[in-house]
Amino acid sequence: MAALAYLLLPISGLFAFFGSANPRVRFHGLQAVVVGFLWPAAIYALAALSDGAALAAWGGGAVVWLGLMLSTAAGLDPRLPVIGRYLRNAAVQGPKR
Repeated sequence: MAALAYLLLPISGLFAFFGSANPRVRFHGLQAVVVGFLWPAAIYALAALSDGAALAAWGGGAVVWLGLMLSTAAGLDPRLPVIGRYLRNAAVQGPKR
């Protein structure tokens, strides 16, 4: 179930985060939301520099996205560098209701 959070970034991540009580699924949902916003932002920002930089951002993001989805499906819990720890804590605490 956690791997499905990465299927349609960031929409599926939002559904996983708000729709699950499982901290693992919530963590991957929150991480999918972050990837879903940062990836396109990086593409647009680098497109201002050059087409090649935008293409590299697209390819790098695709590798990260597939890596996250496949490794999560295999039962691993990869975390994004720097912010992964904070996302894990936010997933365990849950949304404020």
